[in-house]
Amino acid sequence: MATTAIAAQSTGRHARRAPLEIWHLLSLDAPTVAAVWTAFFAASFHVALPWTAPVALALAVWIFYAADRLSDSQHEASSLEDRHRFHARHARGFFVAIGFAVPTVLALLAEVPHTVRLAWLLLVLPLIAYAAAVHWLKLRVAKEWMVGLFFAVAIGAPSLLNNNHPAEWLCVATFGVLCWLNCVRIARSESAATDRATAWAVNHFRGATLAFAITGAAIAVFVPQARAVALAIVTAALLLRALDLLEPRVSAVRMRALADAALLTPLILWPLMRYIQ
Repeated sequence: MATTAIAAQSTGRHARRAPLEIWHLLSLDAPTVAAVWTAFFAASFHVALPWTAPVALALAVWIFYAADRLSDSQHEASSLEDRHRFHARHARGFFVAIGFAVPTVLALLAEVPHTVRLAWLLLVLPLIAYAAAVHWLKLRVAKEWMVGLFFAVAIGAPSLLNNNHPAEWLCVATFGVLCWLNCVRIARSESAATDRATAWAVNHFRGATLAFAITGAAIAVFVPQARAVALAIVTAALLLRALDLLEPRVSAVRMRALADAALLTPLILWPLMRYIQ
């Protein structure tokens, strides 16, 4: 894929970049999280989901993130983060990769259950509205909440449309808060919060993540159907809290990559799912 070429081109200029940082700079972190959690939600709630579903969602998320960062890279240099400068330097490669990814997503969606495909296509509308508000109208949008809401709905859709059980709704809502806390952790590193709730959480991050982890643990204890997802969420929240201790010793780009990697806890719990449920 073209992203491989982009990574190869950047090796000379960024020889010291760790693989985790390259994963982030290529905008592969959010798509990986989307694919892992979509499959984990489905497995936890015994929903038969074709492999094309998480892959299609991951590609769609990558297209949106890459396009968003390419657009952001047009702003003043002083306001840009490493990810924006990286996309600006390799804009041609990203545009080529997006050109290949769009028809691939459409082909994969043809193999996804109709209801899930329709739900995901409908999610494109608020994403367009978000892009228009941020990039064209230059409005200040509570992006941390938007990210949490979008990820929760998109990842939970296949399971919700199949079972529509209260435990699944609870897990989707809790996962949305986890995604928001992930954005809070990033905003804490970059000194960027777009709303009062996020600003409060930035200043009280360790307490907020601990309270959230305790809530998730209670869900795991009292809602057996949600146990696997709840434990993965609790583990991720505690990892985000632990990352706060590394703040003075870790660069912003590495912290952002680590914050997203902390959300990959389903990979740890997956082998134990039969014992957890």
